[in-house]
Amino acid sequence: MSEFKKCLSLLLLWTAITCGISASSMGNVAHAQAASTNPQASSPSAPSMLPSEALDFATNPFATVRSQPDDLTQADLVAVKLGIARADHSCVDLEPTLADLLKTPAELLALARLCNFGRDYGIARQAAEIYLGTQVQDGRESAYFALVQAFLGLNDPASAAIQIFSLQADFPYDAEMQSAADQVILAGALLNDRSNSSVLGLCAEQLGKSFPLLEAGKGLSGKDQSAPPESLFVDAVRCFDIARDLNNPGAPATLARLQSILVLPVWKQGPALQTMQSALARAEMEGGSTPLPTVGGKLVSPVSPMRPVTLALERGTHVLIPFTLWSPEALSITANLHLTEPTQQIDLLTSWAANTGTDQEDDDTLASLRSTAKSLPPHVSLIVVPDRVLRQFQVDTFPIAIVIRNGVVAENQPLLGEAGKRMTILALGANGEGAAAARPATAIHPSP
Repeated sequence: MSEFKKCLSLLLLWTAITCGISASSMGNVAHAQAASTNPQASSPSAPSMLPSEALDFATNPFATVRSQPDDLTQADLVAVKLGIARADHSCVDLEPTLADLLKTPAELLALARLCNFGRDYGIARQAAEIYLGTQVQDGRESAYFALVQAFLGLNDPASAAIQIFSLQADFPYDAEMQSAADQVILAGALLNDRSNSSVLGLCAEQLGKSFPLLEAGKGLSGKDQSAPPESLFVDAVRCFDIARDLNNPGAPATLARLQSILVLPVWKQGPALQTMQSALARAEMEGGSTPLPTVGGKLVSPVSPMRPVTLALERGTHVLIPFTLWSPEALSITANLHLTEPTQQIDLLTSWAANTGTDQEDDDTLASLRSTAKSLPPHVSLIVVPDRVLRQFQVDTFPIAIVIRNGVVAENQPLLGEAGKRMTILALGANGEGAAAARPATAIHPSP
């Protein structure tokens, strides 16, 4: 995944928590539209603005396009790139004013947000730490979130985890905290011993909060977002999967608790229960025989007619990545995985039903799939399979990484974040970073 794509993913995730784009900036759409037609308004002198004003200026292009019906259009990408450039320029110009901003702590917090948006994570960290040092209570929670984002941008998930522990000590646990912890876990799992220890600690905290809620059939609320029960359960399954990969002795007890939750009478048949059942079934599939000895489908090429193909899963190592046209991030994740394992064959699996709702060939969908196939690197193929194949592997979210080695399922989990990539590499039995990082961590509850 490119640096710009990484930044865009972080931006979308942290919008509500750290930048306030969804609320305050949406009220400034008219200003952004005016700026787009005023040459002088498009490139003002950064030092003439306060950090909060520079933040509004930087985020306005994105807020403007996000107010339109289309989501993540080319206009979105252009607007975000423009906003990042503005934020970067303003952040660097405003860095010398850090000491002066002690007189107006709110502007320190705005500077931290601005610099995170501009990917100037070192300056963002300084601004957030100085703000927290003022002991001002208003905005303190937001400063911790900004500091988490800064440490993630600096590729230091262990330090980001410390900020989550501080948040949990000072504020009631809510959906925003759960989401922030998720990102640290996805960034830090299987990175190194220090990060593994932090991830296990965050997972222990998450499970401690989530299990009682799940046993009562409840989700987790927050100020600007909520985490439904099925999301808490999926997060818990991921923590189990990480603990198992790290040979953590607490993994069996976590699995037993997850299994017991699914049979509680509080859970009635419905989409939430199905999501939870699929998540646990994928995890339980690991270490067992593949549910299908072979997978038959049709290979999609950029120009040639589709042709039948059969994958013999009981021989060799197979990497299957179920995806859809509406999960475009799957392609960049796959390309990133391919760079790490360039000789490993990777098969992107999709079905007509996964893209259109019915398992029948569709000309428009086929045209889009051909376009996708054209962009694939060597050793990466695109195969349309019957939808029942995806169901056999409990696929209900995209993208997922399924690794099968000589008929045994080594991995079947959502392919999310750097952790998803490392877990996939570990499942492949690679001798690289992923496998080396999978040593048992030395601490389960790191001290903040």
